[in-house]
Amino acid sequence: MEIKLHANATTTPRIRKYIQQSDKSDRQLAKELSISVATVRRWRYRENVADRNTAPLASRKVLNPQQSALINWLRQTLSIPLDELLLMVNLGMGLSVSRAGLDRYLTRVIDKCPGKTLRGKKASKAGLRPTHLRLHYQRINLLPDDGGEWHLLWALEPVSGWVMAQAFAGVSAHLVVSWLSQLLDDAPCDIQSIETENKKLFGYQDAKEQPLQLWADRNALKIHCDESADSDVALRMDIRLSTLAPSAEGHDLNQVIAHFCQHYNHHWRQKKLGNLSPYDYAQAHR
Repeated sequence: MEIKLHANATTTPRIRKYIQQSDKSDRQLAKELSISVATVRRWRYRENVADRNTAPLASRKVLNPQQSALINWLRQTLSIPLDELLLMVNLGMGLSVSRAGLDRYLTRVIDKCPGKTLRGKKASKAGLRPTHLRLHYQRINLLPDDGGEWHLLWALEPVSGWVMAQAFAGVSAHLVVSWLSQLLDDAPCDIQSIETENKKLFGYQDAKEQPLQLWADRNALKIHCDESADSDVALRMDIRLSTLAPSAEGHDLNQVIAHFCQHYNHHWRQKKLGNLSPYDYAQAHR
């Protein structure tokens, strides 16, 4: 019969059984068997002679699968560097995870994405300025208690990292135009071009009568649509919003997003931006 012992075991099952059946004192057995008194006492009061399982009774992970999936979605969709993602997770979502711990949860996909835009000081040295927006749309299905289906619009200025987002109960091309018009009025930089990735909602170069295209023409904005992108897939969350992001307790999705954008844009200073917030950097380089 094969016997598997712990790597640091100082006794065999036969010795352990001898200890349990012996009438000698602990010190006598320890001297006789050349082991410590603590080892004798450990095996004397056990009911068997097998090593106990050293694995923890409960496996505790910092992030559950849904949180990990959301974080990877943010990382891959917005091309967020690790340090900025750490701010989103700890301050934005209200979770507590270390930089090394977060890195272990990330799927290695973003590093393979081509055409990453330089940000901050590196972008400035290359002559890039915050004049471009990436416009995105995402359907999000939450539990009924959290509002069910939401339609998320967000725009990212990649050089500064400035981002604005809002969740709606429904979405249309005219709503996109109204939201973008307000966004450009509040933007800290002069936007000259917009890149989109949902041709059904945002239109494309040949859709001259599409509301977004007409609005862009009136405002002398260039629009480029990535017609190969397939972004009309719903992001489904099967847990409560407050479980997914503890900071969301008592708030709906739109309130959580507004709170995050405010703090990220105005209060989270970044080393790559010369210790400026995204809003301040965009204003300084407009």
